[in-house]
Amino acid sequence: MPDIAKLEPVNLRTVWENEAGDFTPWLADNLDRLGEALGMDLELVQMEAPVGPFSLDIRARDGNRTVIIENQLEPTNHDHLGKVLTYAAGYNADVMVWVVREFRDEHRQALDWLNQRTGEETEFWGVVVKAVRIGDSPPAAVFEVVSRPNTFRKSRVSSGESGRYSATQIAYLEFWPRVLDRLRDDHNLIPRRNSTTASWIDIASGIPGVWRTVSFSKQGARVELYLDKGDKGVNKRFFDLLHSQRERIESAFCEELTWERLENRRASRIALYLRNRSVSDAEDVLNDTADWMVNKYVKLVESVIPVVKELADELDADLLSDGETEE
Repeated sequence: MPDIAKLEPVNLRTVWENEAGDFTPWLADNLDRLGEALGMDLELVQMEAPVGPFSLDIRARDGNRTVIIENQLEPTNHDHLGKVLTYAAGYNADVMVWVVREFRDEHRQALDWLNQRTGEETEFWGVVVKAVRIGDSPPAAVFEVVSRPNTFRKSRVSSGESGRYSATQIAYLEFWPRVLDRLRDDHNLIPRRNSTTASWIDIASGIPGVWRTVSFSKQGARVELYLDKGDKGVNKRFFDLLHSQRERIESAFCEELTWERLENRRASRIALYLRNRSVSDAEDVLNDTADWMVNKYVKLVESVIPVVKELADELDADLLSDGETEE
């Protein structure tokens, strides 16, 4: 018989004595663990983010979505529910995450109710954090989702439909796992991600203000680096710096890329297109599109991201010497 160890619970206060001083900084440094439970690619924006005279524990991003995270090492209470809603309004958040030691039924039901009454673009998540260990091992954090948005129900609320989803929404929900699962399981390039009814998925690159994106556009299927550091002037300066190294970047990628400065928009992009493809294509074409997206995404990460990281560091140094700051 195999020797199976017993998993034992650990008092949270023996791991993180102080909520603000210990747990919040730890969570900010380990957003990838929380993101894995949520199916998101979380990137830290700010700790103790101000909202009037109050402070939100953590402000983060999941792609281009604003995520607020409020945490407590105690059971849920009305005070923190009010804070979640206040901070959500203060930052016009897309995703609200409430991390606690224990969820009371009435507060879990409140999040479920909010998910039922809000549209697809708004999500409320309830998460219980636990600490466990095996024998004398160091404690490990475990995140358990107890309240989550219902994607299909929210699609219905957003469209005003009753019991019917649009064909396009269903097509995106069914298509994206073909790409996301392979990027995670075959290449270990992303955490677990939820599918979506949107035509794009943004994935943090590890470089502030740079997103690795797979999408469908009017031109067809697209894999891109989306540049958005929060300020139009900084974005265009960054794009121009990268464009000045176009030959080097395309040589590393072994293909020509499409360079889109997007003069009338805040962001810019560097993209690759598979023309005349859409999510409504036949099954065999969709499989080919998914193969193309995965292959180009992997190639982008392996060959282009290192060069972009080097140039992003150069830009940050220049901004610092110029006295400019990013959002």
